[in-house]
Amino acid sequence: MKSISIKSKISTTLENSLICGDALEILKSLPDHCIDHCITDPPYNISGYDNKKKIGWLESNKHWTDSKNFSKIDANWDKFSNDDYVDFTRAWITEIIRVIKPNGNIIIFGSYHNIYRIGSILQDFDRKLINSITWYKRNAFPNITQRMLCESTEHIIWAVNETQKKAKNWTFNYKELKAINGGTQMRNMWDLTSTPASEKKHGKHPSQKPVSVISRLVTGMTKKGDFIIDPFMGSGTLPVVANSLGRNFIGIDNDKKFCELALKRVISESSKLF
Repeated sequence: MKSISIKSKISTTLENSLICGDALEILKSLPDHCIDHCITDPPYNISGYDNKKKIGWLESNKHWTDSKNFSKIDANWDKFSNDDYVDFTRAWITEIIRVIKPNGNIIIFGSYHNIYRIGSILQDFDRKLINSITWYKRNAFPNITQRMLCESTEHIIWAVNETQKKAKNWTFNYKELKAINGGTQMRNMWDLTSTPASEKKHGKHPSQKPVSVISRLVTGMTKKGDFIIDPFMGSGTLPVVANSLGRNFIGIDNDKKFCELALKRVISESSKLF
C-alpha cells in the first residue's frame, strides 16, 4: 500500500484515504456515483438530549462507576435532538445515495435507538432492502439497571442503491461467506464476540466494531479492488479490513484523535501484509 496520511479533503483522483473533517461536507465534494459501496456505523444518538436525563442509579452506584469503570456514551458526535438527528440522518443518506454507484451496496449499523429511523429513510428513497442482519454479542455488557432486558444485539441494514423495481446484480459473494462459515450457508444471525482487547492496543473508541463483523461484510458484499466508503470510521476498522482483503477505502471522521487512531491501526496492520 502507498504511504497514507490523514487529509482534510478528498483527492481529485480516488485513492485510499483517511479524511479528518465533517462527513456531510466531504461527501458533498465527491462526484456522483464514484464509489462502489458504503459500510458505516453512524452515530446512534444514545447521548442525545431529547427525553434524556441523568442516570440516577449510575450516579449512586459506586460499584459500576469506580470498580468497573463504567460510563455511558456521552460524546458530542453522538448528541442530537430527536428532530435534528432525523435531519442529519436523512442528509448523509441522501449524499451516500448520490455518490454510491447504482446497485452498489449500502450497509448501515444501528441499535434500537436509531435503526428504525434509518430503515424508514431508506424506504422513503425507495432503496431495495436485501437483508437485516442481527449481530448477537455473546459477551455484551450486562444491563445493570435491572429495569429491562439486557441489550445484547446490534442490527445491520443491507440495502442496494437502486429502486425496488430497478435493483439488480448487486454484489453478494455467497460461496465466500459459505466457506468462512464452515461450509454452511451464512445466515443473518451472527454470533460473534464484541471487540477484543487485542484490537484496541492502539487506543479505544466507545463504539468500535470488531474485525470479525466487518470482515464478513467486506468479504460478502464487495469485490477485490472495489472502493468502500465509511463516513463515520471511528477507530478505522473498515479501512483496516478493506486493506487486508484487497479492497480500497475512504474513511472519514470529524475527530482528530480517532483519525490518528485509525492511521496507527492501518499502518500497523499494513506492515503485516507487505
